[in-house]
Amino acid sequence: MLEKMKIMVVDDNTVNLATVEQELKDKYEVIPMISGRRAIKYLYRDKVDLILLDVQMPIMDGIDTLREIRTQPNGTTVPVIFLTSKKDKTTVIEGGKLGIMDYITKPFDSMDLHERIERVFKRLGRLPMEEEELIHRVKEILSDLEEDREKGASTKMEEVLGYQISEEISGRLKNAQEKMSRGDKEAAVSMLDRIIRMLDKSMNATKRTSVLPISTGEINARLLYILDDLNNFKIQESASKVSDLLRYDVPEFVANALRIIKGKLDNYDDDEAEKLVKQLLEEVKKSNAFTMGMRDNGGNEKEKTKDNDLSGYHYHRLP
Repeated sequence: MLEKMKIMVVDDNTVNLATVEQELKDKYEVIPMISGRRAIKYLYRDKVDLILLDVQMPIMDGIDTLREIRTQPNGTTVPVIFLTSKKDKTTVIEGGKLGIMDYITKPFDSMDLHERIERVFKRLGRLPMEEEELIHRVKEILSDLEEDREKGASTKMEEVLGYQISEEISGRLKNAQEKMSRGDKEAAVSMLDRIIRMLDKSMNATKRTSVLPISTGEINARLLYILDDLNNFKIQESASKVSDLLRYDVPEFVANALRIIKGKLDNYDDDEAEKLVKQLLEEVKKSNAFTMGMRDNGGNEKEKTKDNDLSGYHYHRLP
């Protein structure tokens, strides 16, 4: 089992400390500290992976605390995120001098807190960057380069190379970086475009393998179960079944219709949703998907059996 990363939270307010600890404890080892002095004392003997540091504290505020932290071995390079009720100019300037990684304004949003912490760990190479985020970053570099913003492209390239990414991607990025440095813009653009195509292919392959297979007859059966729920005014149950069906590898026209149906159910328009489910059942019945696999290799129709007859029980239930 991997050891949890340590996050020290420094705040003079016990309620704030408890709130942050509750939010983070499942994912990280949280070290709560009620004052800057206690935080400094802890860092004399132990290390942490990140500090969430309140700026507005009595006696020794966050900036003074961080100045002291930066003078000791365990605090020289530790990443710090300021927790602040107001991000004034002085805080930004002083924080920048002391190497602040980010700011979180209080009261904080739970999702924003997690995202900012993860962003810092990714920038430090402690957490991997997801392919979706990576492709977005590479597209930004490509856009800067194509619009003659070489400095911006170079800065973004350095930042991305600091993340935890695969050797194949980092090697190609370094190749593009080298081409940029010698002024060969066309070759750099070509390499970045190649990286994007490579990531697109990888993401599509991942999506294909992550979905579950399902037969067309099973799709029909599940739609009928959804319709049964709607006939019995069970809107939550039907919405849950729609969401579950969307996890499977259904045809595109089925997926599109299900998303619309889900939207109607989320808005409590079960009357319209019921009509759409009936319509989808008819479309599925008529689709070529039901005749696929019902011919032999010579193109001749197979004799229908109980197993491959897709117009039996479920279709007789069609309203």
